[in-house]
Formats: sequence, C-alpha cells, structure tokens
Amino acid sequence: MTVLFNYFFELCLLRAKPQDLPASGALLGLLLAANILVGVLAFGGLYGSVVRAFMAGVVENLFFLTTLGSLLYFKGLLPRFNQAATALLGSSTLLAVILIPLYSMSATGGDHTAMTAVADLGALALLIWSLLIMGHVIRHTIEIPFGRGVMFAVVYFLLSSLFVGSLFPST
Repeated sequence: MTVLFNYFFELCLLRAKPQDLPASGALLGLLLAANILVGVLAFGGLYGSVVRAFMAGVVENLFFLTTLGSLLYFKGLLPRFNQAATALLGSSTLLAVILIPLYSMSATGGDHTAMTAVADLGALALLIWSLLIMGHVIRHTIEIPFGRGVMFAVVYFLLSSLFVGSLFPST
C-alpha cells in the first residue's frame, strides 16, 4: 500500500509515469470505487445529497473512461488503457482527499469569510494542478508534448463539467 501511495504522490509531482504502474484490472477497479467514494465525500454538498453526488460521480467516471478509451482506441494505443486510467484515477482520488478539508473550511450559506476565500483559492490551485497531472499522464500515454496533454486535459475538463453539470445541476 505504501508503494502505491508513494507512486501516486510522485505522479502528482510529475515525476512518475503511467507506464510505471502494473496493468492491473483489479487495481483499476479498486481505484474507480475509491474515486467515486472520495468524490461523494468531497462533492456531496455541491450536489445536495449523497445519492446525487454518487450518481454524478458514476456518470463522470464513465465519461472519463469512455473518453480515455476512445482516445487510445483511435490512436491505436488501447493496451495502455489500464495504466493510464489507473494513474489518472489514483491521482484524482489523492487530490480529492486534499479537497475534502478545503470544502469543510468553506462557510455555508452566503457568508464569505477569509476562510472561504482560502478554501476557494486552494480548490482552484488543486484544479489547475490536476489539469497539469492529467496533461503529464496523457503526454506519456500517447506520446505528445506536455502542452498538448494539458490542452487535452482542459478540453476534457470543460466537456465533462458541461456534461455532468447538465445532468446534475448543483444545488
């Protein structure tokens, strides 16, 4: 377990590569479940209920897996799917764990305090960092320059946000 945590920590620092992971379906499934669970904990308040947060997490993860699978299929690199998906789900889960206390710092209602501003800036920094991590993983997965990987990550984030947001508007 420590080896996996260290790998994902190094990946979040852009030092590890997706090909450093084993191509394990079991690990992918475990991280998919962990990502959905941590997403419910992190974004439950955004969706108004645990059930809506769970459904939004399932839809977002299906969208992610479909998008990644399609990209790799059309590039002729589908065998890299497990490692790339595992790397992205693991890093996403790790960042979402950091996001939970940031959201708990935010004031409820319309009360904007200094603590809310710090939490919002922290969440923005985590979003930007997650896009850089996704760009890093995509770069190594489909062998493109880092900038193009980040551009893919930004486009994916926008499409995913629009898609999931249209199905599960925040409350």
